[in-house]
Amino acid sequence: MIARITAPCDRTGHAARRLLTAAFLLLTVTVPARADWTVAAYMGASFTRRSTLTITQGSGSREARGVHFDGRPFASPPYYGYRAGWRSREAFGIDVELIHLKVYAHAADLPPNVERFSMSHGLNLLLGNVTWRPAPQGRVQLEARAGAGVAIPHGESEIDGVAQEQYEVSSLALQGAAAIRLRLARQLGAFGEYKLTTAAPTVSVAGGRINGRYTSHHVAVGLEWVFSKRQD
Repeated sequence: MIARITAPCDRTGHAARRLLTAAFLLLTVTVPARADWTVAAYMGASFTRRSTLTITQGSGSREARGVHFDGRPFASPPYYGYRAGWRSREAFGIDVELIHLKVYAHAADLPPNVERFSMSHGLNLLLGNVTWRPAPQGRVQLEARAGAGVAIPHGESEIDGVAQEQYEVSSLALQGAAAIRLRLARQLGAFGEYKLTTAAPTVSVAGGRINGRYTSHHVAVGLEWVFSKRQD
C-alpha cells in the first residue's frame, strides 16, 4: 500500500497570488505617467541542466550527482508565462513576470528508495524585471531583460512508498533574457525570447527535503499588447 501525503497547497498558493497582486499594485502607484503599459503572454520550452540533488532525511543526507531532468513543456500543464509592466519614453521599464516551467528528475539517477521526484505543476518563478528596449527600427525591435524574485515550486515526490506534494515559497530566483519583437499592429506585437534562469529551492519530501540548483534555458514565443497611450 502506498501512503500519500498532500500538504496544504491552498495557503501557499494564495500567498503566491497575493505576492503577484501586491507587486502589480506597486507598479501602478510608482510608475510615471509617460509610459506604455504592456501585458504579454507566451508559451515555449525549457531545458534544465544536470544538477546535484541533496536528499536529507532525519539526521542523514545523501547526494545524487549528475541528475538529468526532463521539461515536458507540451504535456499538461504546459510551459507558459505572462507579465505586466510599463516602458518609459527613455526605453527603460519594469515588469512583473510569472514563469511556469517544469522539472522531472530521471528515476535512474536517483537513490533506490526515491521512486519519483518532479515539479510538474511548476518550478514557478515570480520575478520583478528591469527591461531595456531601444528605439524601434521599422517593425523589428530588440529587448533585454534582467530580473530577480522568488521560486514557488510545486514538489511531487515518492520516497519509500510515501508520496507527497505541496506548493512552497522558497529560494531566490534570477533571470536574464533577450528578445526580438515584431510589431504586428499599433498596439500588438509578437516576440521570440531566450531566457536563462536559475533557482535553488528546498522542496519538502516525506521525512525530509531535497535541495538542488536548477539552471534552465528557455525558448518562448508570445504576444504583447500595449494598452495605454503616452501622455505628453
